[in-house]
Amino acid sequence: MKNVLRDFVHQIDTMNTISGGVAATAVNIDKNTDNITIRINAPSMSSESFNIYLQGNQLVVYSVLNDDSVLENEYARGAARHMVPVFNKVFEIPPIVDRDEIDAVYEEGLLKVIMPFSSDPSKMDIKKIQIRHY
Repeated sequence: MKNVLRDFVHQIDTMNTISGGVAATAVNIDKNTDNITIRINAPSMSSESFNIYLQGNQLVVYSVLNDDSVLENEYARGAARHMVPVFNKVFEIPPIVDRDEIDAVYEEGLLKVIMPFSSDPSKMDIKKIQIRHY
């Protein structure tokens, strides 16, 4: 129990001291005629902190905070690496999105994930299910 509490306190300390603390992450989703744009405003996070994956019909976006300055001292004592989760969100991808053209851009604390709609029906992840009759 003592080690669990120590690790928890270390993570809280890491969140409060790195880059002057961590600001809350805000998410906005905009839909227009050409695409869906997810805007993730995370002013205290760098672009290297974010990870984006496609998994089935889901877009997984998460970020972790690595405290490398503290980790060097922890490694010297044989401790495990601390990865502090900051943001985790799963977005459903509609079948009309062209999955091959999804793009992500990071600029000044704002991560934009742009999911363009497909104009080619063969690229859409849509399959018609025939209804059987008895």
